[in-house]
Amino acid sequence: MVRQLSDEVCHGLRQDIKQFLAIRPDLTITDLTQLTILADSTGRAFYNGSIPGGIEVISELTRVLALAKAGDVLQPGASNGAIVLSDAQNEKVRRVQKTKNFYATRTVERVAEVLDYCAKYSAIGVITADFGAGKTEAVHAWRRAHGRKVESLVYEFDEFSSSNKVECVHGLARMLGIEITIGSAAGGKVFRDVCQRLREVPCLLIFDQCETVRARIFQIIRQLWDRTNDTGVGVVLLSAPVLLTRMNHSRMTDLGALTSRVGVWAPLSGVSKKEMASIVKQEGVTNISEGAFDLWWQAIGGSMRRLMRGLDLLKDKHAGSPITEKTIAGVASHLWGMSLQSE
Repeated sequence: MVRQLSDEVCHGLRQDIKQFLAIRPDLTITDLTQLTILADSTGRAFYNGSIPGGIEVISELTRVLALAKAGDVLQPGASNGAIVLSDAQNEKVRRVQKTKNFYATRTVERVAEVLDYCAKYSAIGVITADFGAGKTEAVHAWRRAHGRKVESLVYEFDEFSSSNKVECVHGLARMLGIEITIGSAAGGKVFRDVCQRLREVPCLLIFDQCETVRARIFQIIRQLWDRTNDTGVGVVLLSAPVLLTRMNHSRMTDLGALTSRVGVWAPLSGVSKKEMASIVKQEGVTNISEGAFDLWWQAIGGSMRRLMRGLDLLKDKHAGSPITEKTIAGVASHLWGMSLQSE
């Protein structure tokens, strides 16, 4: 194959595809290639770096990647008419608004849209993004903004409630002020009491840390929603990307029943490169080389948590000094044990 485009262009597209597929484990390079005029083997070979990128290869994969980022490729749950949202955007990003120590990124806006939709239409929503992308903080911001206008309850799973259905139901009961009957045999009664309370006082149920939740717990959530959504109860699940794969590829009946009821999916990628540039500038970090910034972007992988921790360290230890690729490699090694090399 004759090389028609530069190594920089080809490598940039490969990295974009790899970063996208990392937060969409339900897709593979073959899935993307099948929506082009290219052979599957060509797509895989380009992705693995074993062939150079010609004009046709680059243009086809760039086109399909843009569609996938917009949520238009292999939409999870599309068979039941579910809405799919993503935080991908091709337009120039506006200055990211900051309130105290909180930045309203595109991810934050998407989380708010899902919460608004599920609260208004008593629907089930699934929000997936990698750890540190800002899902939980976005929920806190939405609840602060809505105050008492929208009743909501946040249930954060732990090692016990994520695997024990009685523990899960008892935890919900406590949050709703329901007296608990001790003993596993009384789990059914407590569950029915929870359903009754929610029918009397409907609210949006937000379940966080769902990536470790067992299928039988999801069955409880589905049954809870089935018995209460007609009175105004909506459900939102927050999780790492693995949940999207489990829900759309599992053969387990418990998960399938919940998946078929999802009304809106939001597979999110976290803070974008343009948003990161805006945030870094607002934080006063301006004396940084282009190579160092690119390496920093590679290190955070869309994580707002990593970005802010890195900023804190840079402002504390390197204030006013030029920030180089060596500086960023040192920060990544110190904070996250990562070994970074510039391309």
